[in-house]
Amino acid sequence: MPGIEPEIEMDLRCAQCPVRHHAICNALGASNIGELSDIMTHRNLSAGDIILHQDESSELFAVIMSGVVKLTQILPDGREQIVGLLAASDSLGNPVSSVSNENAECVTDVQLCCFRRAQFGAVLRANPELEHRLLEQTVSDLKQARQWMTVLGKLGAQEKMARFILWLWRENHNMCPHRDPREPDSTICFPLKREEIAGLLGMTIETVSRNISKLKADGIIDLLDSKSIALRDVPKLQQIAQTYDDE
Repeated sequence: MPGIEPEIEMDLRCAQCPVRHHAICNALGASNIGELSDIMTHRNLSAGDIILHQDESSELFAVIMSGVVKLTQILPDGREQIVGLLAASDSLGNPVSSVSNENAECVTDVQLCCFRRAQFGAVLRANPELEHRLLEQTVSDLKQARQWMTVLGKLGAQEKMARFILWLWRENHNMCPHRDPREPDSTICFPLKREEIAGLLGMTIETVSRNISKLKADGIIDLLDSKSIALRDVPKLQQIAQTYDDE
């Protein structure tokens, strides 16, 4: 009928994407998402695979569809420092520079939605709403990095551990800000080894283990096995972490 635009069929990969409504591509409607689906490829990687190498050139820009990626920097003496963790819906790679500032390694099995940097940049320039969404994400990432500096510099061991567990809880369950934090028990899988958690939080392995045990003794978590816990009291954990969902 005149005056009625035909319905646009979205690429099936985008329509079924688990992070479609959380990632930066959410800025594009059905009429424009095809500009991304035309240039994207999917990659499945295994835990331990290296995606980006520090100080090396890469044309990759990607959105994480599932899994956890750790960002690390190698110090001159060879020591490794974890400087960040990325999870589902986060972006990976620099759309304006080909040089990576960190190593990006798969902590778990990871699925990526990948773009070549130059092609993605062209879509960015043609779609100001996508460019704005990427800017918003960059500002949010900067805010989180500054908050993490406070965590490492000022908070105690128990507070650091509480913050880390809350981050895992939100990423594991794709937390909505309107969800009641007193909902039934939640199971969390630790993607990192104890020594990696210690490095991320600026603690020793013994301190990590001691604080996990204290949270269990206080009835806030239960230990299911070496890699999994059940979260019993989110509000109490938030109180320890000195963080709330409206931050």
